[in-house]
Order: sequence, then structure tokens, then C-alpha cells
Amino acid sequence: SVLLRSPVSPHHHLNPSAEAMEQPVFDGGESSSAPGKLPHWASNLEDNVDKHLLIMLRDGRKLIGCLRTFDQFANLLVEHVVERHILFEEKVYADVYLGTMLIRGENVCLFGEVDPARPNGALTEASLAYVLRKEAELEADENGKGKRRPMDIFADQVESL
Repeated sequence: SVLLRSPVSPHHHLNPSAEAMEQPVFDGGESSSAPGKLPHWASNLEDNVDKHLLIMLRDGRKLIGCLRTFDQFANLLVEHVVERHILFEEKVYADVYLGTMLIRGENVCLFGEVDPARPNGALTEASLAYVLRKEAELEADENGKGKRRPMDIFADQVESL
């Protein structure tokens, strides 16, 4: 059966209970017409094994790498991972190589296949130093204006006093 997590409080994402975090998305008991067939939620993951993916995490990071496998918790094993830093206004990016990562399933917002014909889309590569410096300047400007980015992009927005 597929287990759906029902939040205990509207702020469950700030302090999830250990019990909810340890329950699998799929517990293996789902009946299927074909033995060994994956549950319906896993078919998209299975279709993307050994493909180059863009993975967006709850904290806003964007990772690119090759999905090798996954488990019943939707944890992802990804190889050749880079963290992509993007300056959207300038349409430039820089990558930081991270290697092989095991990404906890609950931290994944979305993922999709990178087009092999256009792996960088409309973006142009820039130096890492330049992109990181501009990111720091943009963050300093936002902080100066009283804007704070949530640690979790799904968290409720907090207005500064």
C-alpha cells in the first residue's frame, strides 16, 4: 500500500516527527497483477534510471547528475553530480562538482531529464568566481531590503519586523 503522510500540524516541515520520516512511501505490500512490478509512483523513477537529470531540492539547490538507482523511500543515488548556480537575469551559470550523492527522497521537489541536445538550455557558462560573487551581492541586497529566503522553499514565508 502507498502510505500518504498526513501532517500533524501546519508546520510539520519545520519539525517532522521521526516516525513520519521513517515510513516508506511504498511498504512492499501493494498488490499488483504482475509479480515484481513496481508501484505506480515508482514508474517515473524507473523510467529515468541511467538518464541525466536536473533535480531541484527543497532548499532551492539545483543538482544535475545521472540517476543510478532509487529505493522504496524514493532516495536517489546520483553520480557525476554538479550543483548548478544560475544568474537568471544574466542567463549564465557555473557548476560545482560534487561527485556521487545519495539524496534523501523527502528533499526532492522535482526532477526532469536534461535534453542531451541542449544540456545547458539557453544558459551560457561563466566563471564560478563571478557567479558566486554575484550571488553574494544579490543576497546582500535582499538582506539589506529586509527580505529573507526561507531555508525550505516550501516553508511559510516569514515577514521581517
